[in-house]
Amino acid sequence: MDVASALFSPEVASDPYPLLARLRSEAPILELERFGWWVVSRYDDVATVLKRHELFSSETGLDQLRPPHLDERTWQELEILRGRSMLNSDPPEHGRLRRLISSAFTPRALAQLEGRVEQIARGLVDAIVAGDGFEVVGDLAVPLPVTVIAEMLGVDPARGADFKRWSDDLLELGRLTREQRMSPEETRRLVQSRFELVEYLQATIAERRERPRDDLISALARAEREEGALSATEVLGTIVLLLVAGNETTTNLIATGIHLLMEHPEALAELRAEPELVPNFIEEVLRFEGPVTMLFRKTTAEVTLSGVTIPAGALVLPLVAAANRDPAQFPEPDRFDVRRDTRGQLGFGAGIHFCVGAPLSRLEGRVVFRELLRRLPPLSRVEPQPAWTDNTSLRGLRRLPVRFAR
Repeated sequence: MDVASALFSPEVASDPYPLLARLRSEAPILELERFGWWVVSRYDDVATVLKRHELFSSETGLDQLRPPHLDERTWQELEILRGRSMLNSDPPEHGRLRRLISSAFTPRALAQLEGRVEQIARGLVDAIVAGDGFEVVGDLAVPLPVTVIAEMLGVDPARGADFKRWSDDLLELGRLTREQRMSPEETRRLVQSRFELVEYLQATIAERRERPRDDLISALARAEREEGALSATEVLGTIVLLLVAGNETTTNLIATGIHLLMEHPEALAELRAEPELVPNFIEEVLRFEGPVTMLFRKTTAEVTLSGVTIPAGALVLPLVAAANRDPAQFPEPDRFDVRRDTRGQLGFGAGIHFCVGAPLSRLEGRVVFRELLRRLPPLSRVEPQPAWTDNTSLRGLRRLPVRFAR
């Protein structure tokens, strides 16, 4: 089994679970010799990698490696604009960066935001129910979280389509394991998209320095200018992280959740009968078909997992999707169960890098699914098979057209 080729293939991106189960069973700690990377697939080991930040650093250096489809000159131009964020930082820098935005995601802050999330969700569902069907990703799963995070940051929600395009292109541009080179035209398009995003954000940051508002970008600009707590590149990197993470994760959670309810009508019936199960349903979606398939860490010293020694300075890939279906942690893991005890699921990570926006994502999920359960008629698929993206580290649907069965 050429795991390196398989793990990053479009076929496995569409259905990763057979390969992940095989890795868990046959090679839970495996070196991908082609890259010199190590994949970790059992729950206990993945949880260790995520929680032991002193042994498994988030400063992997991957963001400094040129993807194979980019020439050196273009990459150097992009490097000038690369911002630093808490995603690729270790303590103490990580804590400093996280503290500056964590107040926006406290229970008190989200309680104040919930009414606005409900208003946005109702408006989107109003438009949806007026037709005979809708495209789940484009009509609901994208605009809800994009609008929410745009308003929190203080950027124009009307640019939502641009934010989603910039986010998707940013992820595509940074893919390191692409087997074939992109066409020059596609490379130029992705590079131009990155420049457009940075230009827009830099202009917005500059405007907030002069005329601050009650939004996250103003708070970050103030931390840079007045408090000296952030550098200019850290301001940019933090905003890019919030913009990308603020729509990718929740977009995939919503779309995948609807897909799973059509796949499991018994679960839909349970939720309609007992709407109070919605929060646990959200957790089961995160476990069963979560937005994150794998993460990346680098060992700071020689370390042994499950009897296998990994050298210092090695890149480690904790396979979150494999851990979340480990039968040693979750009985009958391939069964979707909205009543399951999901404690310990790793869909939002673990340890100091546990997703700071997880409470917001959960809030958005609860709000939108309660609205859908209350108002939508039964759904049926327009296409026979789900159209998953071919991104092997993030799990999401490209599109999900559905029709109403009235």
